[in-house]
Amino acid sequence: MAWTSGGGTIAPGATQDWGFYWGGNGDVGPQLIQARPLNPNGLLYTIEIAEVLDGNHYLSYRARVRNAGPLTVTFQWRGGSV
Repeated sequence: MAWTSGGGTIAPGATQDWGFYWGGNGDVGPQLIQARPLNPNGLLYTIEIAEVLDGNHYLSYRARVRNAGPLTVTFQWRGGSV
């Protein structure tokens, strides 16, 4: 993968919204972005991704992760072009 960024912990059945901003107008390549579980038996779905262009023509990205398993999961975001 081209990059990893942040992460956290998510409870069973929970959904979290995340935003990513690199401070520029170039595409940093989140054409593929997903929450990667860091502990065994973690089941995460990255269910939505979006790209936002603000008034200064800077790009930022949004992603939503859902824990579909019975365990609390620690995760890290990863992404990049394919």
